[in-house]
Amino acid sequence: MKRNFLFWLIVLAAVAGISSCEKGPSQKGKPKGTKDNDLSLIHLVVQGNCGGELTSDLIAGKTTKVGLVRVTTDGGHLKVSYEITEEGWMISETHLSVTPSLSDVPSEMSLNPKIGLFGYKTDHDPYVSTFSYSGIPVEGNKELFILAHAKVEKVTGWKSDIEGVSVILPEFVRMSVSSPYLGAPSYFTTTVTEGGILDGTYPGWCIDVGNVIYPGTEYHARVVSSYDAAFNLEGQIDKPENLGMINWIINQDFPGSPSSDGTLFTFGDVQRAIWELVDNDVSVSGLGPWSQERVNEIKAEAAGAGEEFVPECGQKIGVILLPVDASGNRINTQITISGITIITLPEVCKPVSSGSETAWAAGYDFGGRNWAKYFVYCVK
Repeated sequence: MKRNFLFWLIVLAAVAGISSCEKGPSQKGKPKGTKDNDLSLIHLVVQGNCGGELTSDLIAGKTTKVGLVRVTTDGGHLKVSYEITEEGWMISETHLSVTPSLSDVPSEMSLNPKIGLFGYKTDHDPYVSTFSYSGIPVEGNKELFILAHAKVEKVTGWKSDIEGVSVILPEFVRMSVSSPYLGAPSYFTTTVTEGGILDGTYPGWCIDVGNVIYPGTEYHARVVSSYDAAFNLEGQIDKPENLGMINWIINQDFPGSPSSDGTLFTFGDVQRAIWELVDNDVSVSGLGPWSQERVNEIKAEAAGAGEEFVPECGQKIGVILLPVDASGNRINTQITISGITIITLPEVCKPVSSGSETAWAAGYDFGGRNWAKYFVYCVK
């Protein structure tokens, strides 16, 4: 009986010994006092083969997947990419540590990683949905320890940065206009070339009765935001204080819509209303069908919106095209304004955040008091 007892005791000890020898990933140089690895998130890290692509879920607030961190190799270097995959989130900061051992990760005495000392870091203004760090040296290592941190924002809407428009607009473009036709949506069709982000065709309006512009003729033009306070002090426009109302008007798509008396607004009604609001002179040139009653209705509604109207992201902003000579001096040609949708100018269409969350790429617990994670990339 005693022999049987000793036999089973030996068997149990052997099984225990086998179990204790099972290994997870190497933790070379793991700092003293770090937590034992928590496998709860490691199944979210996938690398098909050494040297191949690795993906790790980007987790916000410990529980919410918002994207991926993707690791690839490129000619002996690593590329680490952050990618938001869930709608309603964007990235405002990234911090990345790539080291040959965990002991090389910048850490506090409490063993929390010091993200401000990570080798790669960026503040993202405006926010981004994708971002990459490339050219990260491998230097003959067989494995690399990666901590990928992000600050992510919960996006609830978008706002326009009107002051930023002046910064990103090109200084000069080539432009031409075409004559209106009955039922047209605007007084001109304006075509812009050699203007980078502004290249395209837009609805256009005249804001300068005292000069003419010839359809089909290409002009060199200075480009100015209608909210540029310095330009509005130059005296190029008679009543620049009303440009906010003009911006409201070009966002309403009046032509073809019904007026209060049941007749349809025409581009002539809109052009005449614009002249009456911003020019000391008025005209009937090229207006086609129009009525003073409909003009007055447009002006009354614009006044209700107020001089302080500012277009939001997705609305149109009035961009002024001022014909000039090769030296940039104004020539006696009509000044025009075109409605350009702000969302086509992404640098001035910014997200509004309702709050931020800390995010880490899934992996093993790094240790310390926070919930920092790391994963291991097998090089080859």
